[in-house]
Amino acid sequence: MLSRRSWLIIALLALVVFIAWPGRLLYINYLTQAEAARIAAITPADVASTIPERLNIERLMADVTWLADAEREGRLQGSNGGIAARNYIAQRFHELGLEPAGTEGYFHPFTTSVTDNAANVVGIVPGTRPNLRTLVLTAHYDHLGVRDGDIYHGADDNASGVAAILEIARFLQQYPNQHPIMIIALDSEERGIQGSRALFSTGFLAPETIAFNLNLDMLSRDTEQLLYAVGTYHRPWLTPLVRRVQLESGAKLLMAHDRPRRKAGNTPDWTTASDHVAFHEQNIPFLYLGVADHNDYHRPTDTADRVDIEFFRATSETALSFVLLIDQVLAEKARD
Repeated sequence: MLSRRSWLIIALLALVVFIAWPGRLLYINYLTQAEAARIAAITPADVASTIPERLNIERLMADVTWLADAEREGRLQGSNGGIAARNYIAQRFHELGLEPAGTEGYFHPFTTSVTDNAANVVGIVPGTRPNLRTLVLTAHYDHLGVRDGDIYHGADDNASGVAAILEIARFLQQYPNQHPIMIIALDSEERGIQGSRALFSTGFLAPETIAFNLNLDMLSRDTEQLLYAVGTYHRPWLTPLVRRVQLESGAKLLMAHDRPRRKAGNTPDWTTASDHVAFHEQNIPFLYLGVADHNDYHRPTDTADRVDIEFFRATSETALSFVLLIDQVLAEKARD
C-alpha cells in the first residue's frame, strides 16, 4: 500500500504533467470555442417592439453630462472632482426625497491605502413591507482622473450607471416598492473595488439583512444592442426573470461572462469585474448589467457627447424593469 508521501509525489508529478501537457492548451481552446458557440446560441434575435417610458432621458443625460464634465477632472477617488461628484449625488438624493442612510447623513466614509477621504453615498426608499430584507441598487461614481494631462471623463464608465440609479430612485419614490431599496453610489471601484467591499468590512451592512444586489456599470454605449446580464450562472433562478424582462427590453439581454475557466476556457469571467463581487463574496445574490468594453473604455474619449441616447434610455428602463420584478418575486417568496 502506497504511503501518504508516495501519493503526494504522484499527485505533484501528475500536476507537472498536466501543466506541461500540450493537449491542455487545445482543451482550453475547445472550451473557449464551445462557450462562444453557447453565447451565440442564446443571444436574443431582437429587442421588444415597444418598451416602457417611465424614465426621463433629459434628466438622465443631464446627470451624465454634469458628472463627466471636464470640471470634475475624471472623478478620481479623493480628488476635488471626486468630492464634487459625491456632493452632487448627495444633493440629488436630497432633492429626490431619499432618506439618508449612511453613517454620516448620506455619506458612508471609509479609508483606503490611497486616501482617507473616500465615501459612498447612501439613500433608501422605504418599502411597504419594512420587515423584508433590503434590495441594494449600486453604481460607482469614481473614475480614473487625469493622466498625462488628459482628463478621463468616464461618461459611460460610470456616470451612466449613476444617472440611472438617480432616475430609478425618482420612479421608486412615486410608485412604492415592497422591499426597502437602498440606493448606493459607490466610491473607489476603479482602485480595486474598495467602496463596495467597505460596505461589509466596516460593518456598515450585515449580509443577512440584504436580499439582492443589482449593480449597474456602463449602460450608455450601444455595442450591437447588447446588454450583458451577469450572474445567472451563480443563481440559475434568475434566468427566467431575465427572460421576462427581455419581453419589454429595448436591449438584447445576454446571460454570459459569469462562468469559470473550467467551463468557459479563456472567455472573460466578469464575476469579479465590478462592485457586485463584494456582494457575491458575502453569498448575496446579484445581477450585473453592463455593456462590453468599447473603443472609448478607459480612454479620455469616454465623453457625454458619445452616449447612445436611445440605447441608454432602453438600458435604464431595463434596469428599472428588473428592480420591479425582483421586488415582486422575492416579496412573493417571503410570503410562502
